[in-house]
Amino acid sequence: MIYDLVIIGAGPAGLYAATCAAMNKIKAVIIESSSEYGGQLTLYREKTIYDMPGFARINANDLANNLFEQYKEYENEVPLHMNTQATGVEEHDDHYVLHTNQGLFITKTILLANGGGMFAPKKLEITEAEAMNNIFYFVKDTSQFKGKDVIVLGGGDSAVDWALTLVDIAKSVTLIHRRHDFRAHQHNVDDARKRLNVMTPFVAKDVIGVESAKALIVENMETKELVSIQTDAILVFYGVSPVKSKMDQWAVDVKDNSILVSPNMQTSRKGIYAVGNSVFYEGKLRMIVTALGEAATAIGAITKFFYPEKTLTYKH
Repeated sequence: MIYDLVIIGAGPAGLYAATCAAMNKIKAVIIESSSEYGGQLTLYREKTIYDMPGFARINANDLANNLFEQYKEYENEVPLHMNTQATGVEEHDDHYVLHTNQGLFITKTILLANGGGMFAPKKLEITEAEAMNNIFYFVKDTSQFKGKDVIVLGGGDSAVDWALTLVDIAKSVTLIHRRHDFRAHQHNVDDARKRLNVMTPFVAKDVIGVESAKALIVENMETKELVSIQTDAILVFYGVSPVKSKMDQWAVDVKDNSILVSPNMQTSRKGIYAVGNSVFYEGKLRMIVTALGEAATAIGAITKFFYPEKTLTYKH
């Protein structure tokens, strides 16, 4: 079978791209390297998301499930193949042959919606931290922090959102960031400053404990003062790093380890498009809502590629 489109990745952008492709009668398929849909949302299922249009707040698990439920209406038209990892691609005159660990897919176009590959959290750079059983980089169950003193490290949306999520569950929450300015949404930062203990500009220097951290030693970046904070758990949200770059196999132009795309989300190779956290263009924002818009744009461009006279039929 020759597909019109292979969508690589079943995260938010990939699932929504599949929905849009089905709406426009594009013969497509999704492949996902893991056994779960949802992409990076699966790393923090209970995290509250505050910047999703139409929702004052929604947790990551519900958002992933909602996107999947929307896609399921079209799963017969656009099947999903889990545990299917792209390993290489061959370009022919009018199609690509995509190699995977589950066999070959022949397709006329490809949409990269996998965030650039698999990611791992950036670790706390303290040797002793590796042996501690109460230092976390993901949260699967918020109830484990009930009635506990929790420290959250980081300055992005993940750190601030998790701190706000836990403030009504934990005994206390201390949010620590190395700079006065946060990368998170300002409204949430202001809320955090009102509702919990925010310490800036401090950086983690050492942990006290044997099998579990009993205290975290932090240093003021300006005064060099050292402060010891008692804790029952430390949550580290310093961002993620690619486990292994997947850019090379696609032979597309990149900038700062991100795929360069045109306004219609096409890469430097005809027929290969990319959306989500893996792409770069001027003004790019790494937000879920941005990735969803990029998915719609890419599917619109792919639809025009196959049907130049076709009117797009996204349902509202």
